[in-house]
Amino acid sequence: IRWMADAAGFPETAGGLFMGGGSAANLTAVVAARDAKLQPEKRLDGTVYVSAETHSSALRALAVAGFLPGQIRRVAPDEAFRMDTDDLARLVEADLAGGRRPFLVVATAGTTNVGAVDPLDRIAAVCERRGLWLHVDGAFGASALLSPARRALLKGVERADSLAWDAHKWLFQTYGCGALIVRDRRRLEQAFRVETDYLRDGDLPGAAPNFWDLGLETSRPARALKLWLTLQTMGTEAVAAAVEHGFRLAAWAEDEIRRTPGWGLVTPASMAIVTFRLNDGGLSAEQADALTLEAGRRLERSGFAFVGATRVAGRAALRICALHPDATERDMRETIRRLDAEARASRKELAR
Repeated sequence: IRWMADAAGFPETAGGLFMGGGSAANLTAVVAARDAKLQPEKRLDGTVYVSAETHSSALRALAVAGFLPGQIRRVAPDEAFRMDTDDLARLVEADLAGGRRPFLVVATAGTTNVGAVDPLDRIAAVCERRGLWLHVDGAFGASALLSPARRALLKGVERADSLAWDAHKWLFQTYGCGALIVRDRRRLEQAFRVETDYLRDGDLPGAAPNFWDLGLETSRPARALKLWLTLQTMGTEAVAAAVEHGFRLAAWAEDEIRRTPGWGLVTPASMAIVTFRLNDGGLSAEQADALTLEAGRRLERSGFAFVGATRVAGRAALRICALHPDATERDMRETIRRLDAEARASRKELAR
């Protein structure tokens, strides 16, 4: 936890705990923010700010924590699918003027769909000016903090109050190895500590932290062990190089898409993610949607590669999220070439 807090640039007051994943981390952060910023009798006055690209787990966390749909503000995205800070500031000021209590912004470092990173520095400035808690959902993208060449993409994360970070994504662990880091570990104790007579063994001098005081779980597996073992075996520089490799994989895919007639980028490579679709002028929008998705299905059935399907700005697209350290430039380029071949074959079949 200390290693992750240092990577994020958090102060010595920071702390946190491992948990099942980003969903649990987002819920834990929402509860900590609620209890730090809202008096119980004022909770129905609280307002939260999310974007169109905020992960569904954060929205679910808000519901579980007792917030109603009318308390959640959707901040407009910019042209790169990032949270628009001007719209955020406008919504916060409007709620303050209306007697509401803005208390939490959920920003994202590496959105699931397109890999967008919200402008964390500017969002932090809005939060600091009005005393809001800034939570950064970095379940996927926080691992870029380990790459010296890429950590600037997350500039401003060090100003956040909390950070979700899943080691079972871009730190190559098996499932069930998420973490929440908070800049002031006392905030977790204030939200979750319950006084009991039978859980006092951790209060003894020199005892390890009582992690059951920091979150929802009392019984917990040793989730940190596998990440610790990976770091001890590979070393942090090798792990950072593997993270950096994901950026290169997506860039190679993007380059091959640009070289392939009839295909176009929807969003350029960002945080190891690139989205794209057929844009042949001879196809209607509906035909392009159908053939784009069919090319992905045919490639999967061939056994060569799986490319995910999604929608971006209301249109069908294919999505590559390339993280595997053993994947190569040839793998990425060949994936695009085979997708193109599958699309052409499918189009010929439809023309018969």
